[in-house]
Amino acid sequence: MNNPKAMVTRVRIWQTCCRRGLLGMLFAFLACACPRTEGTVSPAKIEPRLEVCPLNLVEIRSIIPLGNLNPRGGHVFPTDHIYLDYSHQESLPVRAAASGRIFAIREQIRDDFKIEVQVNERFSYYIAHVLPVKGLGVGSAVKSGEVIGYTSGRSLLDFGCVDSEMTLKGFVNPDRYPLSTVHCVSPLKLYDDPLRSQLYSKVLRDSADKDGRIDYDIAGRLVGNWFLEGLSVAESSRGSPATWAKQLAFAYDVHEPNARCVSIGGTAAPAGLYWLSADSPDPAKINMKSGLVKLILTDPMPQDADSSHRKPTSAVGVLLAQMLTPSRVKVEFFPSQSGEGTMGFTESARIYER
Repeated sequence: MNNPKAMVTRVRIWQTCCRRGLLGMLFAFLACACPRTEGTVSPAKIEPRLEVCPLNLVEIRSIIPLGNLNPRGGHVFPTDHIYLDYSHQESLPVRAAASGRIFAIREQIRDDFKIEVQVNERFSYYIAHVLPVKGLGVGSAVKSGEVIGYTSGRSLLDFGCVDSEMTLKGFVNPDRYPLSTVHCVSPLKLYDDPLRSQLYSKVLRDSADKDGRIDYDIAGRLVGNWFLEGLSVAESSRGSPATWAKQLAFAYDVHEPNARCVSIGGTAAPAGLYWLSADSPDPAKINMKSGLVKLILTDPMPQDADSSHRKPTSAVGVLLAQMLTPSRVKVEFFPSQSGEGTMGFTESARIYER
């Protein structure tokens, strides 16, 4: 049966042709031959969003953003997750931040667990140092706000997000890092207000940027992350004490981002987080032309137990550094040295690479 609406359309097209001539006929023919595709426009990308904070706000004393340095705890490089400080209370309910499906539950070194949730093809999140609820397993579907575990009280609560469509640019050799690091994003920015503002208000960071940062590498400069020479690319991303001991970082304090830090895993010097003295050269400006440089290390101490603000103590040693190539640096640590007088490398010097 003829379609009346189609007949009306063709009549109007013919009238258009008569008024506009041959060119009008061509366009009119194409309009008639090619059906309209209303409703088939490609959908916009769905940006990752979080809906629920894993802990109740009243239970969170403070938040440490991305980029924490804790060499003695296995974080020689700036951390790719944030921390929710709940004062080590046990058995607080931990909730799913967004709906999804669990794709991994991994045991942690403190005999608790890391729960990883896939939200969609591009986005996942994880919550670590949790004791999962009974019956929760790989493949379990979880709903936003659902209780998935309880705090173990053995550590702060780790909270990380991974967006495969967002890649950090500040790693000279991204192949040395796990995908969860290369594609990490701050969980805090994924919430909507008022919850986002409430979470930001708990962040211990003396900066307008409350999300933090983890990728400080600059090609050809000392600043950023380094790996002991000989550590393979495959081994570099393994989360083990043997790998952490072979890491070295020149970065910035997570609480006071203007403070320059040296994070040492234990091979070049005793494992620890050190600040650079005010008169030490800036690692972001040190390159091959700088030659041999002396970095005076101090031990930053908190002013009080409930404050993120630190103050440097007296020098605890000197780290000699010299860029041999844009991707290799030679370093050696000398304890209890003020940096005065002539110093040079000995056979104890180590070489690190990107």
